[in-house]
Parts: sequence; C-alpha cells; structure tokens
Amino acid sequence: MITLQSNLIGVERGLNPKSQAPMTLLTTLALETAMRMREMYTVEKEQIDLPRRTVFLDRTKNGSKRQVPLSSVAVEILEPYMAKGSTGPLFPELWDGSLDKAALRRTSGKISGRWRTIAKLAKCEDLHFHDLRHEATSRIYERTTLTDLQIAKITGHKDLKSLQRYANLRASSLAERLW
Repeated sequence: MITLQSNLIGVERGLNPKSQAPMTLLTTLALETAMRMREMYTVEKEQIDLPRRTVFLDRTKNGSKRQVPLSSVAVEILEPYMAKGSTGPLFPELWDGSLDKAALRRTSGKISGRWRTIAKLAKCEDLHFHDLRHEATSRIYERTTLTDLQIAKITGHKDLKSLQRYANLRASSLAERLW
C-alpha cells in the first residue's frame, strides 16, 4: 500500500493496489464511452460483445436500454478482463451484483471516494468522476462527424438540450474545421 504524508494533501490516505486496475478500467471506459459511473460498474460480462465492439446497457439512469459502441482503446483494455471468464460482474472488486438501492448507493460512494483520492493525488481536487462523461462527449464531437442525434444515442441523452451542456467544444478544434 502506498501511503502519502499527511502534509502533502492535508489527510493521510493510501491507495490500495487492488483497486488500481479496476479504477483504471473504469476511468478509461468513462473517457472512451461517455457512460455514467453506475452504468459501467453494473455491467456484467454477458453484456459485452467485443467482436461487435458494443456494450448493451439494460440499467440506465433514464430507464432506457441502449447499446454503446466501444472504441478500439476500450476494446483493448477490456480484452484481459473478458479473458478471465464470460459471466458475472465486470467489476467484482467494486460491485457485488446487488441491485438493492442502498447497495448501489454504497458502491457509488465507494467509487467516488476512491476517485476523490485520485484527484487529490493528481492535485485536481475539482475534478469529479462525472467530468469524465463531459470530456468523453466533447471528444466524440471533436473526433467524429456524428450528428447530435447519433451522439445522444451513444450517451443516452433523451433531450438534445441536455446533450449540448456536455459538448464543451474547444475553439482550437473548431478552428481546424474552418476554411
């Protein structure tokens, strides 16, 4: 276990090496798919189709089921996890499979706590896990020619006005597209 000196970040915290791999996978998936935290940690391996590069989400915030396309980066990081067996939770270290509301809140809280530690270590205390969803959505806008409707299908937004809040486009990227 790595322990920080309390004078470095104001609290004495450690990083458990067992949580590093699942948190790396969760962070990468967030940046590559724009999925919400709970959508990711409740994914079971049966929902992932690596040959078709998709994840089928049957538990979403708005209650609508959807398929999320996987980038080549997401597929590459998922392959070792899928090789460990084809059934069960993708994140057994983080989620025990319980769909009880209290258990889901505890899991979300546990992951958020680990994320806060990571943000403190990176000296980015204002960075929240949900910010990764914003970044991922902006990247989809910047790196593809997908329409708003297609991007909403990926992110699960039913209202295009809500989606627009996530599209924090960089002026430099927009300038590249100008004449």
